[in-house]
Amino acid sequence: MIIIGITGSIGTGKTTVSKMLKILKIPIFDSDKKVREILDENQIVIEKILQIWPDTVSSNLIQKKIDKVILSNKIFNNKKERKKLEDIIHPLIEKERKTFLQNFENFNIVGLDVPLLYETGKDKECDYIFLMNTSKKIQKERVLKRPNMTEKKFELINNAQWSFERKKKEKPFIINTSFGKIITFFIVLFYLLKIKFSFK
Repeated sequence: MIIIGITGSIGTGKTTVSKMLKILKIPIFDSDKKVREILDENQIVIEKILQIWPDTVSSNLIQKKIDKVILSNKIFNNKKERKKLEDIIHPLIEKERKTFLQNFENFNIVGLDVPLLYETGKDKECDYIFLMNTSKKIQKERVLKRPNMTEKKFELINNAQWSFERKKKEKPFIINTSFGKIITFFIVLFYLLKIKFSFK
């Protein structure tokens, strides 16, 4: 089984490329989606977050619910607070990722969509890395279109990740998503063919 890591800074096109790989029948583990599911559904996690940041959790007669906007504002403004959340979430994501790899161990290629792939050392588990990149202008335009996003929050999120220059030194396959989805798709196909022939 070949493991491809899919990464890049916020707004560079990870989700788009992951969708393209899914179209090509390559299973993808989506770390961000799993985090959202855990924050929405895992009652143990919700209780832990309630104890640490009580103002981020609202409750009614049916269930407690995390306000992700309030929570994200807290953690991206403070490295110590972000570390607290990571200590709660990351072990669960790691378990989910291992289960995913076991479930698809008979597939030729799988993808791991992990925003903090290099920062968490998960690149060491991958055979190849697809690193998304785009111009700062396009990146900013994409990100600021998202709900509840501000320039300040965008900068905080960006600064929490390795720079493109630092990631580039690790010699990944770079996918520039600045030129539209069709060209991006052809770049993805080119790298997949390169991987296929290198493994023959």
